[in-house]
Amino acid sequence: SSYSSQARSLPPPATYPARDRSYPAQGGSSPAQARNAPAARPGGRSRGGGDGVAQLRRGSTLNLAASAVSAIATTGVTITVTRYYPRAVAGAFFTAISIFLIVGAIAGLGTNVGLTYFIARLRSLGEESKIPAIMRTAIIPVIVVSIASTGVLFLVAEPVAHEILSGRGTQGGVTPADVANALRGLAFMLPFAGLLNAYLGASRGYGDMRPSAWVGQIALTGSRLVGVALAVAFGSTVLIAPLWALPYLPCAVLAFLWGRRISHDHSRPYIPLPDVPPEVAALLSLATPVSPSRGQKPVVYRTEPRSSPVPAGRRAAKQMAQNTSRGFWAFTTPRAIANTAQNVLQQIDIVLVAGMKGPVEAAIYTAATRFLVLGQLGGMAINRASQTRFTELFTLGDRKGANTIYRVTTGWFVLLLWPIYLLAVIFGPEVLKVFGRNYQAGSLVIVILGLTMLLASACGQVDMVLITSGRSSWSLINGLLTMVVNIGVDVVLIPKYGITGAAIGWAVAIGVSNVMPLIQLAIVLGLHPFGRGTLIACVASAISFGAIPFAIRLGLGDGPVAIAAAVVAGCTVQAVVLRRFRGLLRLPSMSRFRRGGRNRRADDPWN
Repeated sequence: SSYSSQARSLPPPATYPARDRSYPAQGGSSPAQARNAPAARPGGRSRGGGDGVAQLRRGSTLNLAASAVSAIATTGVTITVTRYYPRAVAGAFFTAISIFLIVGAIAGLGTNVGLTYFIARLRSLGEESKIPAIMRTAIIPVIVVSIASTGVLFLVAEPVAHEILSGRGTQGGVTPADVANALRGLAFMLPFAGLLNAYLGASRGYGDMRPSAWVGQIALTGSRLVGVALAVAFGSTVLIAPLWALPYLPCAVLAFLWGRRISHDHSRPYIPLPDVPPEVAALLSLATPVSPSRGQKPVVYRTEPRSSPVPAGRRAAKQMAQNTSRGFWAFTTPRAIANTAQNVLQQIDIVLVAGMKGPVEAAIYTAATRFLVLGQLGGMAINRASQTRFTELFTLGDRKGANTIYRVTTGWFVLLLWPIYLLAVIFGPEVLKVFGRNYQAGSLVIVILGLTMLLASACGQVDMVLITSGRSSWSLINGLLTMVVNIGVDVVLIPKYGITGAAIGWAVAIGVSNVMPLIQLAIVLGLHPFGRGTLIACVASAISFGAIPFAIRLGLGDGPVAIAAAVVAGCTVQAVVLRRFRGLLRLPSMSRFRRGGRNRRADDPWN
């Protein structure tokens, strides 16, 4: 549209004069009502919402609790499969579900992130009436592409099964027909997996984390564990994959019903945010140029709903739908490709190891990387809670507020994830015993990836910040480059070094995926996650769960007693440090943070 082309040539938001605040805050409200309405806080609700960081902490706490349950259930699935089935069967199962997750990410089209982003922005602008059109724009393509993906996976199941077994026919009692049947059973759940992710993304756009926590994490992963346990009870290898995927169906229905209830809940009205940057309003086709002038003065935009009614008729409705769809997919398409690249990055190693070295090696590699998945679940909890907050702050043009949130959450990342990775690095061989015998060959994999994830955690949710700042195309480029690097290193190293080569490939890719957006944010937006609070979190975690456990291992060995002593000692020291620096780390009661202000740097220890 013409507004989109104008927006690209506009100067930065900071150069614009203050917008006229006499316009209605919501469609249909009068100027007097707008003036009497409670003022919206930057990046948050004005009524009962409190401070933006405090809201974020509450959402993160809910997701962290759900992630703990999800982590236990996910680990339980891996332990159950590795202990009750031969390594070849376990490796074939892990490879099949990795393929399912990759195809599911492609079929989902990135709509979960797109819906969260657009619903949050439309609500911030007081344009909730446009949300149903956004939902239709997202859901219908997901259904079509998911059904098509089901058909494709059903047809290629047989040749893919031969590749998983390295073309050697039967391995460890597993035949290509068994793997093909598992893939076909998984294929039927692809549409429901896509719908589940889309509906959960929509609910997060409304600022409600409960469906993602209860349905997307607790119900889904808990049901998977029950399904795998039933397959074990029946003594069946064919039913493992279908019973693992079956919970997607009821969970998708629950997510739809819960999301519909949230969208119709008007008991807690959302107060739209003022001072929307004009380029954002132009992107959403909400801006009206009111004083176009050449030369000295910039174009001033008003972002309230148009006073004149939109022309009725099929042509106008069709044009509005096309504009809505075009704007949504302009943002979501790069994100869909980047999301696919990220999922490929997480799963492709298992598939490549199975194809080059066989399902037995794939089973060992999967068991050795489970600790990495546990850490990612914890990080995902904070990501989900903060995505809407970042979107709102960048909508306001409040980079200082966004950087405060970025530094706070990075400290939380370190406090949450470094203990997991450090303990895994120090006690890796002993930890692998939980999966059964013959899995300790993956101990070097734990060391390589554990040390790499220390760096990744210290970068915080860097890709999320990049995306919500409106630079999804940059995330796309980063994701594609990371995927190419990962696959390239794997192809070179796996044939010679096996799962160690796969770990090196993933480690290099993780480094690229974090360092590149970190540099981009620092140069272009002046944002970075490093401050005094982040430093305290790193030092405290390194001492509590690095130096102390290592000393205990030297004295007591790496048995269960040593692990228990290391955990108790580390938690004790960590608790003392957190209590001492609770204000700096913003853990007990989040400090009120204000947008801008002369004394902001003095009040904010994260700067």
